[in-house]
Amino acid sequence: MREFKGFLIVVVLVMTSVGAVSGQTLLSLYELERGARPAGLGGAFTGLADDAYALVYNPAGLAFLERASAHGLIESRFGRALYGSIMAGGRNLGVGLVFFNVSGIPWRDENNKPMQTGSFDFTQVGFTVAGGISFADLPLGAGLGALQNLAVGLRAKILTVSTLPEGSGAGFALEPALFYKLNNIGGLGGLRLGVVIENLVGLGVGYGSGHSEGFPIGLRLGASLSPVPGAVIAADLETNGTVHIGGEYKLTNAQLARFGVQQLAVRGGVLVNPALVQASVGFGARIRGGLQFDYTLLTHSELPLTHRVEVAYRFGFQSFLCPLLGRPCPAPEEEVILPPTEEPQPPEEEELPPPPDDPPEDPPECPSDDPNVDCDNDPFWP
Repeated sequence: MREFKGFLIVVVLVMTSVGAVSGQTLLSLYELERGARPAGLGGAFTGLADDAYALVYNPAGLAFLERASAHGLIESRFGRALYGSIMAGGRNLGVGLVFFNVSGIPWRDENNKPMQTGSFDFTQVGFTVAGGISFADLPLGAGLGALQNLAVGLRAKILTVSTLPEGSGAGFALEPALFYKLNNIGGLGGLRLGVVIENLVGLGVGYGSGHSEGFPIGLRLGASLSPVPGAVIAADLETNGTVHIGGEYKLTNAQLARFGVQQLAVRGGVLVNPALVQASVGFGARIRGGLQFDYTLLTHSELPLTHRVEVAYRFGFQSFLCPLLGRPCPAPEEEVILPPTEEPQPPEEEELPPPPDDPPEDPPECPSDDPNVDCDNDPFWP
C-alpha cells in the first residue's frame, strides 16, 4: 500500500504540473480546457458551443450546428507529457478521443525519496460520444413558439487509466445539457445560454488496487452574446468557483481574400479560480476549401507558456449522419468576399487628324451677255 500511495502522489504532482485547473484528482484529463479555440476563449464555451467542441462543452449545442467539422491537435506539455485529441462533430452528433501520457515517471515514496530503480508510464484515454436535438426537430416542434430554440443534449464519456497494475482502471459518466439561443435581442446579435450537469450519472474509476475514485458532480453555466457583427463575448461559471471569460472578433474582408484567407479571428480569454489565474490569446485562420488553423498561447502563474496548434477541416454538409443515411444535407453557403476587381476602362479614342480644308470654290463666271457688266475692265471679275 505504501508503494501505491507513492505512485498516486507522483501522478497527482505530474498532473498538476501540466496545467490541470483543479489538479486534485487523477480525473483531471477532463479538467483540461479542450481544443485551441475554446482554450483561447478562456474555456468560455458552454454558452457558445458553435462548432464540434460542443461535444465536450455543451452537447445540446450540437442541435444547431450548421456545418460538420473534424479537429485534431497534439502537443508536448513542459517536456514531461504528451497531450492530444481528435474531435468530429456536426448537427445532432459528435464523437471525440483525448489522451494524456507521461513517460519515465521515477519510483518515489510519499517523502519524494527513490523507492527503487527504474520508472513507469502513465496514460489516460478518454472517449466521448454525444448527441443533441432541438425542440424544432420534433414532430410537433413547429407549434412550440419560443421553445423551438431550446435544445437538449446528452454526453457519455469513458475514461481509462493505464499504468502499473495497481493504478490501472476505467470509469464512465453521463452528462445532460440544455442550450437556448435567440437570434436577435434588443437590437444586439444572437444570445446563447447553456447549462451542463457534469457527471450526473456514472461510475468512477475503479483501480486494480481496489481503490476507486468518483467523478465529481458539478454544474456549469454559460452565456454568449454578439454585440456587433463578427464579435462575440462569452462567460462560463462552474460550481467549484472557476470563472471563464473570453472574446473573439472575426475579420472577413477583401484584403484577406487576396491571400486565400476566408476569415481571420482573434481571441483572448482568462480563467480564474482560487488556485490559478490563466490567460490566453490566439487566432484562427479559415482557408477557402475547408481548412482551418487555430493557435492559442496559454499562460500560467507558475509554469512556462504552452503553445497549442490545431488543424481542422470543415465539410460541405451539416451532419455526419447524412452521408451515413444516404441523404443530402448541404451546409449553408458561407459568405466569401472577393477582392474588388477594377472596372474595365473604355479604350482611349484615337485622335483623328483634323479634316482637310474645304477645297476652294470655283470663281464665279462673269455674265458676258449682260450689257451692264464690263467683264474685261471690271476688277471684281477675274
